[in-house]
Amino acid sequence: MYVSRPSVHPVEAPPQTAQNVPRARMKDIQGMPGTCGGFALRLFQFIFAVISLLVMASTSDFASASAF
Repeated sequence: MYVSRPSVHPVEAPPQTAQNVPRARMKDIQGMPGTCGGFALRLFQFIFAVISLLVMASTSDFASASAF
């Protein structure tokens, strides 16, 4: 039976040069947490959840209906 054996081959990091500058961070994505767009999306999500609960509660058989 052939079993693979783990081996470690260290690789030296290349030195930082003018051509090899660190990359910039990714731009903020719309709706990303911590942004105004993200807050607006969560706010609208909450509003629509409340509206859906009010619509469900306004029916006559809401108390007798089961989720299962």
